[in-house]
Amino acid sequence: MEKLLSNLMDEAITAGAEFADARRGEGRSTMIQIQDGRTEKVHSSRGRSIGVRTLVGGAWGFAATNDDDEAAARRCLKEALEAARAAAPHVAEPASVARVAPSRASVPASAEKRPDSVPVSEKVKDMFAHERSAREFDSRIENTRLTYFDGVSKVRIANTYGTYVEMETSRARAAVNVVARSGELRQTGYESVGRLAGYEIMELLEPEEFGIKAARRAVNLLSATPAPPGEYPVIFDHSITGLFVHEAFGHNSEADLVWSGESIIADRMGKRIGSELVTIIDDSTLPGAWGSYSYDSEGVAGRKRVLVDKGIVKEFLHSLETAAKFGAEPNGSARAESAANRPIVRMSNTFIAPGDSTLDEMVSALDRGILLKGALSGYVSTETGQFTCRAAEGWLIRNGALHERLRDVAVSGMVLEALENVDAVSGDFHLRSPGTCGKNGQGAPVDNGGPHIRVKRLVVGGREE
Repeated sequence: MEKLLSNLMDEAITAGAEFADARRGEGRSTMIQIQDGRTEKVHSSRGRSIGVRTLVGGAWGFAATNDDDEAAARRCLKEALEAARAAAPHVAEPASVARVAPSRASVPASAEKRPDSVPVSEKVKDMFAHERSAREFDSRIENTRLTYFDGVSKVRIANTYGTYVEMETSRARAAVNVVARSGELRQTGYESVGRLAGYEIMELLEPEEFGIKAARRAVNLLSATPAPPGEYPVIFDHSITGLFVHEAFGHNSEADLVWSGESIIADRMGKRIGSELVTIIDDSTLPGAWGSYSYDSEGVAGRKRVLVDKGIVKEFLHSLETAAKFGAEPNGSARAESAANRPIVRMSNTFIAPGDSTLDEMVSALDRGILLKGALSGYVSTETGQFTCRAAEGWLIRNGALHERLRDVAVSGMVLEALENVDAVSGDFHLRSPGTCGKNGQGAPVDNGGPHIRVKRLVVGGREE
């Protein structure tokens, strides 16, 4: 395969390409869904694909195929060259790519027990046990849904700079959603686990930390108080911190959105945008983290990227193309869902670095405030900077202590204002919110987290009863 991909790159240069790359991917995956004690779906799949990208006259051409032979690969090259040549006369802003030293590497999967070595029947049995532990926790549990996914894949990447990388990855993830009901009131508990690892993470998973934990939260929220609306000092737990930093800031750091004017920090490089307590990092090298990888889809080594250092913007997330536009160094942030997709700028593991405070200190300093726990969903407008985060639960802080448990709680505000108003960051740190981030029709494994952080004021949504 190395010879075939390298030959394609030689042929691309001979045909007049300024740059080209080719990827050949293969993989297998399993998905299991269990709901209310029934197996709703068990799906195993296997696939292969080849994708070829060429840059001719400042225009990109791309072609992909699910066929896995030399003739199909050459057809992709031919079609990519034709597409680029056809587009070149009409490109208003010619593309270019940053020059990088070639990468040569072979990276094995970091799995103690490869998921593809475990029978599907065993996986179903294990997932049933976790779903049952949640379903049988309390008579008020109305609905349980557990989803499990694993995948083992291998990609080979070559480009006209001389790069040739082979990289195998193994990932496993499970998520459980539990609904409890009392009368007309329904509340939800959610937990997930996922690692760049093998099936061993599922074998070590304890019900108390997964299905039962989600069920207990759902039941406890039935007696919780609705969140009082208003403006409060707010403390985020690690998962809310991660949701905030991913949704509210991470997308603003993606250089393609910065270049197109869709980011609120487009003109803020080297400038202060937040409190000195705020350092934001995207790091694809964290061992075992769900969003980690050794090389991105352009064959550039992943690394730690300090996006904000003590409140000052230091770096954007770059592909080879955006690095050329900005005159920056490529930093391994171009990712494609598969070889059949084009690489685009993406996050990996995004978080706020820990500080020096403790949660107890952060709570005790407040006469009245809100502690948010458990990220559910978030939204940000990258152009305006307005964001919303919805939490699984909250706690009302009164006179420096936690009092009522809160339900139906969300916060909203402006990203830069919130970052400026961070006045405490704890020393504890967790990164365990594995998920799939969608962009331009592609999904990418990402994780996020951080310490507890305190924001001086945010708008809290809710209602008084």
